[in-house]
Amino acid sequence: MTTPSPPLPPPSSRISPLDAVGEAIDRARRSLFPFRFERWLALGFVAFLDQCGRGGGHTFNVPSPGSGTGTRSGAPDLGRATEWLGSHVGLVVAIAAIVLALIVALTALVLWVNSRGIFMYLDDVASGRADVARPWREHAERAQSLFAWRFVIGIATLLAVGLLLGLSGLLALAYAKGRLAGGVALALGILVILPVFLVVVVATSLVSLGLRDFVAPLQWQLGVSCGPAARVLWALVRAHPGAFALYVGLKMAFAVGAAIVVLAAGCLTCCCGFLPVVSQTLLQPLFYFERSWSLVFLRQLGHDVFAVPTAGLVAE
Repeated sequence: MTTPSPPLPPPSSRISPLDAVGEAIDRARRSLFPFRFERWLALGFVAFLDQCGRGGGHTFNVPSPGSGTGTRSGAPDLGRATEWLGSHVGLVVAIAAIVLALIVALTALVLWVNSRGIFMYLDDVASGRADVARPWREHAERAQSLFAWRFVIGIATLLAVGLLLGLSGLLALAYAKGRLAGGVALALGILVILPVFLVVVVATSLVSLGLRDFVAPLQWQLGVSCGPAARVLWALVRAHPGAFALYVGLKMAFAVGAAIVVLAAGCLTCCCGFLPVVSQTLLQPLFYFERSWSLVFLRQLGHDVFAVPTAGLVAE
């Protein structure tokens, strides 16, 4: 049986994500201590769902051919590879379609589970509870709306990255066949493809952060779907651009520090700390603070998620 956390102080008149750090730390301390294993374990499981599919990136490596052209010893025979691909176009297209379908299906499953987990952990942190089944049931509709937005954005990102990789492959192929000087290929890659790739990565990361840290809480606080909540967030960002820029900068620094802590915890526990749920349970104060941080910041902006009544709670 769990007990709600103590009431929070009234909203601050000052809008500062730095001030929100101290309040989020205090909330995590009061909600998690004294230590109760069953509470930490339940929150660890929900935090795992909230983190599912996050915290890792994909590395795209495009092989670079050796200097010169031809099929000198040690270099891949791209001519034969091209000839084989040209004579097996149907097979290549079929394999590519199957692989793409599997990637899309897996991405959809992970995003769906993570979207449900986002609302579950949000509910537990905002209400001071450690429930699993109740928030899974109650927030299905809003989580579905969040999932739809994230899925469309994910597919768009996948297509954009695929296009950039395709252009990189064409440059590499043209260079291998001697149709493009090495300096021209390198300049095109650096001046065109690389900046666009970085813009796509940064934009996707910012949108993902905004959806999880702010849009989902606004959905819950306002009782709306993802679209209206996103418009409310955009209005807040336009009204307080400096505060949000500082939040993003602090969040990046926190991500680096958290990665170091997770790595150290995993090494000190003989890699047990890297296991799913175990990591989130062992480092629950870190995850609880991180989830509380944006909620406290939102309350400074006039959207008090902590004051939202939670259905299904039984007085104790």
